[in-house]
Amino acid sequence: MKKQSTKARATMCCLIFTSIFLCIFGCTSVLPSDNIETLPLLLRYVDAINYQDQLLKVTWNTKTGTVEIDTSTTLAFPNYANESNFWVTFKPWIGLSSQPQEHMSNTAIYWDGSGTATLFTTEKDLFVGLQENNLKANIVSLTSTSMCNQYFNMTNCYTTQNKLYAFEPGSPNSAIYRFSSTEAVKTTVSGYAMGIGAEGNTTYVLSASTTQSSTGPKNFLNIQSIKADGTLIEKKVANSETKEPYASDADGLAAFVNGSFYLHIAKVNATSDSPKFELVQSLTDAFKTISTSTSLGSFGGPYPSPAFYGYKGYTIVVGSTFSPDEITVALLKNDELLAFAIITPIYSAETKFITYDSKGKELSAYSVPTPVQVVVPQSS
Repeated sequence: MKKQSTKARATMCCLIFTSIFLCIFGCTSVLPSDNIETLPLLLRYVDAINYQDQLLKVTWNTKTGTVEIDTSTTLAFPNYANESNFWVTFKPWIGLSSQPQEHMSNTAIYWDGSGTATLFTTEKDLFVGLQENNLKANIVSLTSTSMCNQYFNMTNCYTTQNKLYAFEPGSPNSAIYRFSSTEAVKTTVSGYAMGIGAEGNTTYVLSASTTQSSTGPKNFLNIQSIKADGTLIEKKVANSETKEPYASDADGLAAFVNGSFYLHIAKVNATSDSPKFELVQSLTDAFKTISTSTSLGSFGGPYPSPAFYGYKGYTIVVGSTFSPDEITVALLKNDELLAFAIITPIYSAETKFITYDSKGKELSAYSVPTPVQVVVPQSS
């Protein structure tokens, strides 16, 4: 019996040692793939002389705050936009001067952080003038007129790897579009569309509606789900009823991320059977940390809604979140701030890319040419 026990103990020790050995050399391969330490970004520029949009890649280590900048152009494509026909329009906030009139190409970008991006474009010569360096491009040509408008990075469009979704803002009966390389599908929904997104074969729309009552008008939100066969399901959003109308410009747009629509410091779970409007305290805390990290002047009024993007289970926030002279890029997990960077000033040719930790402590600062847009990676 003693001999068998010794043998058993020896076998157990061998198994434990083997497990430790395998873990030391192999455990890192089974860690979650969405554990972000470095975040790639694309800075977008307009070369008006050569009629090009150019993308420059930077890699931000969100743990240390260090940034690697690729000084060579990552991707360039033609830009023959003019004032009346270009993809992204910059809308100045109330009382502010307009941003420099840099007319970006009629090209919306979807990028998942890999070596390939998808360009949704109305530019006819994009195939001929494309210059691929460290980034390749799949091109989806659209014959439609310009559909995407941008308000401090917030937009009325949503992109995936092979489709672009858009809505026409400002109408009580909103036109919803789904574009691909082979078709353009239009659907009309009730209410003022505020946000659009997609999961699987379902398109989700957040819209605002108004009804009259004995005590005056009542405003509320709806979630519309549009199936692939055109079936439309509408659900009223709980806790969304208000006497104040939902705005239809910069502070009234919503972004679709990981199944929810984000409205600055609130969100609505679009994929729920019972969608609900919820204020998110951690988002309020995050924007307070970001806004108090510098001495930049504030808007002096309501902040415009920034854009929200989903990436590997994280949320990336982009936009002028507290001042007209900055672009914030913030990384969040479960709506908690992990790190952020501020690009400022944005009304000059050169700017600073400044990184911070989750508490608002400045980590590093880098000089870069001022971009007209920051393109962040997304996960479909």
